[in-house]
Amino acid sequence: MGHHIEVFVSGCPLCREAVEIVKAAMCPDCRLEVYNLLEKPEYMEKARRYGIRALPAIVVDGEKRFEGVPRLEDVRRVLGT
Repeated sequence: MGHHIEVFVSGCPLCREAVEIVKAAMCPDCRLEVYNLLEKPEYMEKARRYGIRALPAIVVDGEKRFEGVPRLEDVRRVLGT
């Protein structure tokens, strides 16, 4: 079963690394959305609703799972891949 993965970023090198880790861990059925908080104010509100206080942050199926750059194996564990 695919997961809905949301990655909240600010465009920094660590954020780009987090996106690449998620891409490496996700299955073909997973859906990835990347929100750059510097681009649209509504992305900031979405991040607040999840309780995100640090970037990068990763939400899986509506639940905040990581803040900061995660390890690939930790993302795979959460996604079951």
